[in-house]
Formats: sequence, structure tokens, C-alpha cells
Amino acid sequence: MNGTRGLTRRGSWLIASLVLASVAVGCQDTDGGNGKGPGAKSPDRGRSSQSPGGGAGHDDGKESAKPSPRPSDRPADGLTCDRLRNAELQNSELRLPDAPAGSISFTDGRWEGDGIVIELQPQCDIGDMTGDAAPDAVAPIKVTTEGTGRFYALVTWRNDAGTPVPAAAVSLGDRTPVESVEISTAPPRQATVVHLTRGDADPAAVVTIRRTAVYRVAGPVMAELHHSDAPYSP
Repeated sequence: MNGTRGLTRRGSWLIASLVLASVAVGCQDTDGGNGKGPGAKSPDRGRSSQSPGGGAGHDDGKESAKPSPRPSDRPADGLTCDRLRNAELQNSELRLPDAPAGSISFTDGRWEGDGIVIELQPQCDIGDMTGDAAPDAVAPIKVTTEGTGRFYALVTWRNDAGTPVPAAAVSLGDRTPVESVEISTAPPRQATVVHLTRGDADPAAVVTIRRTAVYRVAGPVMAELHHSDAPYSP
């Protein structure tokens, strides 16, 4: 009898243990399926918010805007002041004041020949001077001769699909350095030039006047429209 009771009690404990184990396993399976158990991941966690081929957050199916081109990616067909450094300066259609005859072109802003040096000056501006709506270039040059002369001139280069072509020029005189060049942004097409000069009775070695002069292109000549003077002292 005692043996029978012992077997019965052991059987009851065994059944109870199996029932408890089944309940525990069932709870774990249910929690894991709902994503709410310890360490379980949310259904959306770990999923990228990018739509295929799109940027972050572009889940509405719309195509993202293309980035603007960098300056280096844009076509370089416009005339710039830097292009004057290797531009033609004198040809059969335009003869520069104080320059020798023949074709002249800059190499890195300089030309030298027959004892004469011609240098492009840094003052420059871009704008329409010839009336064809294409932005032209205006800049001064300095012509150094074998003597003491340092002759300055003002040149307009016409814009030929981005290539500067000499179109008009005017002499500013000996030792009359240019301070600034500004082309008007609206008609009339004019260039305002500030340069140093002197009175008629002053020695050539000094400058006593700061002159503001306005020019326009008239054929192969840059014609002065008017100017105003202010005293200048170094």
C-alpha cells in the first residue's frame, strides 16, 4: 500500500510539473509572436525609412529634387575678366594708342616686343558695352616704353561666345593709373572709370587729380562723355 501511494504521489507531481511547463512555454510563444516579450523587436524597428532609390523620409513616392550643379559643372561660355589674360589685344581692326603696329595678344596678361612691354591691369568689369546684349569686358592696360613713359589706355573687349575680341580703346595719358572700372547695369551702356591725372601746368612726374570719367563705345573708339575732378595727394 505504501508503495502504491508513493507511486501515485510521484505521478501527480510529474503531471503537475508537465502542466506548468506547458503553460510557461505557451506564454513565451505568445509574447514573442506579439513582439512584446523581453528583448523582442517592434515590427518597424530596424527598417530603413528610405524608400527604394529615395532619400531619408521620402516614403510618399515622390521623386526627390536633383541637386543644383556646382559652379565647376556649369558651362564656361561666359566672358570673364580672367579670360583677358590671354586675349587678343590688337588686330587689323583695332590699333591701340601708344602700341607698336601688328597683331598683339597677351600671354598671362603680358606682351613684350620691340622694347615695349604691355601689361593688363587688374581693374576690370563685365557688362554690355556694344549693344548686342552679351556682357563685354572693359579693363585698362599699361604700355611701358624704353624711355620714362608709362602710358595707360582703356580697352573694351566684345564678347564673342565667351571669347574676348578687342573692339574699342582710348588713351588715358602718361602715368595716369586707373583705380576702378564700373559698367552700368542698365542703358545707356557706359563705363565709369576713376583714374589719377594732373593739371595742364603740373609736372608729368606727379599726379594731383582724381578724375571720374564716363565712356561709351563709338565704333573703334571709347568716347568720353563727361568727367569730374577732385584734388588728389599721395
